[in-house]
Amino acid sequence: MGTKTITIERDAYELLAKEKRGRETLSQVVRRLITERPATTAEELEEAMRPFLGIGAGSKFKLRNGAHRRHATA
Repeated sequence: MGTKTITIERDAYELLAKEKRGRETLSQVVRRLITERPATTAEELEEAMRPFLGIGAGSKFKLRNGAHRRHATA
């Protein structure tokens, strides 16, 4: 994989360096931060939820104590 040199201000570098985990490279930090960011639009949320299409608890799901909860109806 090729590389690209970028210039960032010192404070931005320090913020990025603080996000490093263990022996992560700064490239790995950038990738992790970009892919772990929360969805901020409905379109991003829909895209994030796509892998779960058809998977779910259904109309009922079991609580930890063994009780059942039903979805509220309007």
